[in-house]
Amino acid sequence: MSILSKCRMAPSSGNPMNIKDVTFSCVSAEYTVNISSSSLQQVIEECIKAGMNETGGILIGSYSEDGSTAFIVEATARPADSIARRTTFQRGVKGLKHLLGSRWETGKYYVGEWHFHPAGSSDPSNDDFISMKNISSNPNYQCPEPVMIILGGNPLGAYSLSASVFPRGKSPIRLAQE
Repeated sequence: MSILSKCRMAPSSGNPMNIKDVTFSCVSAEYTVNISSSSLQQVIEECIKAGMNETGGILIGSYSEDGSTAFIVEATARPADSIARRTTFQRGVKGLKHLLGSRWETGKYYVGEWHFHPAGSSDPSNDDFISMKNISSNPNYQCPEPVMIILGGNPLGAYSLSASVFPRGKSPIRLAQE
């Protein structure tokens, strides 16, 4: 089992990319993250738009009854007030309160963040670790175990995905693709 999901997307003559659901887990920590194909497609499209700048957004979904599995059904575009540069990304908040309010009514919640490292590794950076630890301890997020998905590389070619969970007050947990 590999820590990273190695992928190759090669669009051919107008045919859509064949993107499938992805599942990451960690048996020893009993965490699982399921990312729907439509969420992954949204992430890839946003990364393509960003070119050589980092980008990101939030992950929306639900949890299993025991809370061990996050089901990601939506990945948002970066909010308009985000700061996106070659080697840094600071997610804004514009429009998220309304969006999350409407999703809440359908039983969907904020479950974490996604982020793009263009032409780079899908490993979380030190800034990513700090940001996610702050989110897990911030009561305004109501998310004590946020998920971070990182796409590294080239979304039109070879790229890798990583998934991590950041439990409040504990060390981050890297998940492996099933």
